[in-house]
Amino acid sequence: MSGWLVPSFAYILLIGGLGVTTKLALRDLGWQDVIVWTALVYAVIAVALVALGEARIGLTSGAPWAIASAVLASTGLIALFVALGRGESSQVVPLTSAYPVVTLVLSALVLSERLTVLRVLAAGLVVLGVALLSLGR
Repeated sequence: MSGWLVPSFAYILLIGGLGVTTKLALRDLGWQDVIVWTALVYAVIAVALVALGEARIGLTSGAPWAIASAVLASTGLIALFVALGRGESSQVVPLTSAYPVVTLVLSALVLSERLTVLRVLAAGLVVLGVALLSLGR
């Protein structure tokens, strides 16, 4: 198995559970409270990584991209938490799962990755699947 496959499946399971645990938390808390708890867990993980020498803080050439990634991840999570607070997790999570289409387009435009017919068709299936999952009752 490739080195990316196991973490990818872990991501699917973990993010799949995130929609449910967040919805449960939002029964009694505001999205702002969930963000604070999320930040605290991230802080613990960050401190542990630095303490173990697995990560470093420094302004290298990749730092601006790391900061941009952090901004996108954190504001995206806030948007997800707000959406989950206002909608059903069975509709919100499938709809927000259409983000690979954005990645596909940006990868072609920014990273010069090939945009093949198969990838475009697959993206269309993602959109169709998301629409069916989100709109179906």
